Amino acid sequence: MKVRFLHQARADLLATIEHIARRNPVAAAKLADQVLRIIEQLAAGDFEGPEQRLSSGKVVRSWPVSPLRVYYQRRGDTLVVLRVYHHARRPLTK
Repeated sequence: MKVRFLHQARADLLATIEHIARRNPVAAAKLADQVLRIIEQLAAGDFEGPEQRLSSGKVVRSWPVSPLRVYYQRRGDTLVVLRVYHHARRPLTK
């Protein structure tokens, strides 16, 4: 299955990694690797996160990668990463 990042998901992940890297570059690299590995596993169908409804009304699935949560949808043969959202921010779900 292909993986496609929406612009906002890519920006979310980059902002978090850059923020962490200012204090701890090793931890930032580990988190980036962990997020990408989880996304690959989701795309491979190794596991499936629970369905959630975003405040926008869109139904998505999500998977935690502390301190982040990956929000995604399966569209045909593509796993679309919608957001990579930090837990400390205002929730995306209802």
